[in-house]
Amino acid sequence: MKLLVDIGNSRVKWATLDKSGLNDSHSFQRAKTGIKASLNKAWKNLSDIEAVYVANVGGDKLAQQLTEWTQKTWQITPNFIISEKKRFGVTNAYDEPEKLGIDRWLSLIAARQHARQAQCVIDCGTAMTIDIVSKTGQHQGGMILPGLSLMRSSLAANTDALTEAPGEKEFNTLATNTFSAIQAGTLYSVSATLERIINDLKQTFNNQVRFSITGGDAEQLLPLLPDDINHYPDIVLKGLAFYVRQDDKKKSRVKKSEVSTESTITDDDKPEEKSAQTAENHPQADSKNETATNKKPRRSRGKKVQTQADKPASGKDKPGSALPEEAI
Repeated sequence: MKLLVDIGNSRVKWATLDKSGLNDSHSFQRAKTGIKASLNKAWKNLSDIEAVYVANVGGDKLAQQLTEWTQKTWQITPNFIISEKKRFGVTNAYDEPEKLGIDRWLSLIAARQHARQAQCVIDCGTAMTIDIVSKTGQHQGGMILPGLSLMRSSLAANTDALTEAPGEKEFNTLATNTFSAIQAGTLYSVSATLERIINDLKQTFNNQVRFSITGGDAEQLLPLLPDDINHYPDIVLKGLAFYVRQDDKKKSRVKKSEVSTESTITDDDKPEEKSAQTAENHPQADSKNETATNKKPRRSRGKKVQTQADKPASGKDKPGSALPEEAI
């Protein structure tokens, strides 16, 4: 069983992958100081983990902590996937491919495999990203804008009067309290931006473009967006799964090649071994043949008796005419 991990700016999402496919995903908010305590709680009951594949945009510190935890617990070093120039039918538009966020890259891979038409992936995380891949798999580029949580935290941090009251959990479009005003304002700001982008892209691609939305804030935004937006909460993990299956196929081919090589060597050795065994196991036959060859034929006063040596050789008796069993 493989463990797939998506480390974002505020959450860690994970799921296991086995022969039946990708299992249900889970997530937890990551602490600013680290994730080891959260890993102890989230993965304490996991067993039979063979490999760990990671998409990490959380930085080197979290990558190191994850590595130390998996090495100590399972003696496994995680495989951190990075963005590439081309893979699984998708060509990266960035001049420096590895600088495209790995979450964006994996989302494009997963979306590309779903349908052979232009794809737009909207990831509503701490930062909101929008990427386009054409029906031929060419990444067209994308954009980055602040997400809901980033907008709200920025307002709260930079304006003393705009603070969230602990008891105010719901909000209305026309707010009568500060919490509702922030919630509604940021929600409509982001949704209006997305709606404009969606309309522009539909015109650019003559309505031949498919839209997918993912990320922690997707569910808040979906009610305010067009109905033809597809929600794929696990799209990054699905992209990771392609790398897992690719590595499994490589290992399978290597294993088959090794087995084939061993089989060939064994078969080549068999005739020689068989010949050696024949000579060792039938020394008497060689002795009889030698005696028969040296024995002089009997003579008769009458009709000459035809000896074995004088008989015409048949195909059966010709030396070297018989093929070994393996060649028949």
